[in-house]
Amino acid sequence: MLVALLVCAAAFLCWWQSGSAQRQLRFRNTAIAIADSESDFSYGSDSACLTIYMFVSYTCRHCRAFLNLDLPQIQKRYIDSGLVRLVLKPIDLAENRDMMSALQLASCLKRNGNADDIEELLLSDPFAVYSDDFRQLIDDIINNNPQMAECLLADDFSYIKENNLLFSATSSKGTPIFVVAGHLYAGRRNVDQFCRIIDFELNEIN
Repeated sequence: MLVALLVCAAAFLCWWQSGSAQRQLRFRNTAIAIADSESDFSYGSDSACLTIYMFVSYTCRHCRAFLNLDLPQIQKRYIDSGLVRLVLKPIDLAENRDMMSALQLASCLKRNGNADDIEELLLSDPFAVYSDDFRQLIDDIINNNPQMAECLLADDFSYIKENNLLFSATSSKGTPIFVVAGHLYAGRRNVDQFCRIIDFELNEIN
């Protein structure tokens, strides 16, 4: 009888501790399956212990704040050391052609060269992509660079649309959304809170 009680107590303690972590870190379980794509914006080594997927909208100020302010600290602590890989899945639920073109351009440049300039624009002034100047830039690229034109026009933004569908499958209402090993974290946290999340997830896989 005593042994049975001890087993039940241990099981209850394990359940309580697991639930306590979920309450403290404010995540929910998700069965959404996310695959890597060559079009992703990725930070870190493919051999990192932990992969964090982030659904990001560049018109979302919380997303931009995370990437501009928080990511450099997280990169120094976890990504540069090989522990964590961050994979950005850009979305545009409105499927506005100007923004979709900008995201496609960033993806193409990531695969074929250097995307620093377009990523800097998306992070600093994303609404510039709705301007006539940006539309002219896209037209000039299409007319003067056959390789980039093929990438920009090839698949009718299928990569971004797939990300939109994945994001919708999470039943989330806003960005950023982070998916880590079957756990979904909604919203931007401060750096200390996000580091606690990473430490928890690293501990879970070890």
